[in-house]
Amino acid sequence: MADDRPPSDLPDAAATANTSGKRRRIDWSIVFFLVLCLVSGLASWWLHGREAVASEARDAAWTVAGVVPQLTLGILIAAFAQVVVPRDKVGRLLGEQSGLRGLVLATVFGVVMPGGPFASFPLVYALARSGADMGSLIAFLVAWATVSLGRLLIWEIPFMGLDFGLLRFVSSLPLPILAGLFARFICQAYPTLRLKPDAEA
Repeated sequence: MADDRPPSDLPDAAATANTSGKRRRIDWSIVFFLVLCLVSGLASWWLHGREAVASEARDAAWTVAGVVPQLTLGILIAAFAQVVVPRDKVGRLLGEQSGLRGLVLATVFGVVMPGGPFASFPLVYALARSGADMGSLIAFLVAWATVSLGRLLIWEIPFMGLDFGLLRFVSSLPLPILAGLFARFICQAYPTLRLKPDAEA
């Protein structure tokens, strides 16, 4: 049955589309950290006074000043890596079809990867967009976090001794591959979890 209302009373489809298009999704993680920051700042003020809050703010500013260059360089490395490394090559080496070899290769990369999260996570992001699968990415991150060669040489052997360092290193080696295999198993059971590389070349 046709709508008898005059055209002026009918909803404007274009206006409706524009209104819904202008809706912005709230980033709840930012809201959470903002609230947490305000609560912790007020607690510091209440317990230790204004000078303590000012001192903490100065320390935080110096930390940000040191982190921003590292994060910027890490993002640039990720951007350059997407251009330099061909997508098909990344897919062959670290994609789902790479099998166990891809997980071993990702583990080796993670073991020798230097630096903190400001370098490793942008690289993981670049690999994800270039064709690496969930299993390889998780193997890389688990190796970087648990088996890191730099951590072994700089921290564990000097502080805990050679025996402890080597035992921890060797006993942790299977973890990245097991985590990668388990991630692939989960992605096979739930295909929506699989990464979709960018369509653009």
